[in-house]
Amino acid sequence: MPIWADPLDNDLTLVYIGARIGLEHGWSHIYALSLQHQLFSQMRPGVPFGDGERFLSPPPAAWLALPLTAVGPQAGFFVWLAVSVAALVAAWWLAAPGAGLVRIAWLLGAMAWYPVQYSLSLGQPVTLVLLAVVACWRLAESGRPYLAGAVLGLSVLKPQLTIAVPLVLIVAGHWRIAAGWAVTIAVLGIVSLLMVGTQGVSDYRSLLTEAQGVVNNRYFTWAFIVGPGAPSYVLEVIVIAVGGAAAYANRRAGMARLIVLGLLTSMLSATYWHLQDFAILVGAAWLFIHDEPAQWQRAWLIAVALTAELAWPWGPLPVLIAVAVWFALLAIPRSSARHAQPAAL
Repeated sequence: MPIWADPLDNDLTLVYIGARIGLEHGWSHIYALSLQHQLFSQMRPGVPFGDGERFLSPPPAAWLALPLTAVGPQAGFFVWLAVSVAALVAAWWLAAPGAGLVRIAWLLGAMAWYPVQYSLSLGQPVTLVLLAVVACWRLAESGRPYLAGAVLGLSVLKPQLTIAVPLVLIVAGHWRIAAGWAVTIAVLGIVSLLMVGTQGVSDYRSLLTEAQGVVNNRYFTWAFIVGPGAPSYVLEVIVIAVGGAAAYANRRAGMARLIVLGLLTSMLSATYWHLQDFAILVGAAWLFIHDEPAQWQRAWLIAVALTAELAWPWGPLPVLIAVAVWFALLAIPRSSARHAQPAAL
């Protein structure tokens, strides 16, 4: 369905509901299921309030949506869409490799890729997180590690996309970036806890428990393949351990390679991931090219792109395997010393 046919049929509507609850009922109630149901029914009468219709994002997501309440939910969606597209273009400007028509092709390819289009249609914050990641890379490359980490901390809008990046960086010896990230996360976390209080935390934990039982939330994770519970947790620990070991082995590598390694570790260890979340891999692809991989390794990006493009008809396994192979290519350190230097921008 075209987005203009029903501008409220998206995930941004749930974030908008969280912002409205915070304004009208207090921030300690933003995760109250009864209030979410009430506002959802008012905004979308006759639409079922299903398992996926929950505001589960961290409080900063609702804070960011506050200005949208001034224009209403429908206009607010198109404002958010414009901001999201602008974030994608800004990320492309900062990180896309090549020059001239090659750079333009990277932008057109990103905009045409189904996970990106799907993310934009749902009003997801993925392109904002993408911008934070590539801005972190540029700041780190320019010798401002603390600021780079602080910007990376803004990925708290959708933390599962980048959760392993600070781990990879600190294991690789870039503790200043990790420290900047930790300070930002700590400040936002403390403010969030003070605003939502014990009641809000209790409501949030209840919603998270419910979300763990929703199959769609793990469809594009290894948990869907091996099963939920202990098997998926063991696999998650293994992926994180391999990612940490790979970070140490690649500690002399360039920043681009390490950030991509962190993004892929985050994806492969996730127990909560959706098709739209693969849009973050656009930035990973750009940074991967900056690491100057061999041509055959660059060609593997086609397999990643194709399996994600056709993820609905093909199912989750092909894209998970494609990303896992990409992860393996990054885990093995490069031998040439020139790859420890950042690629020319």
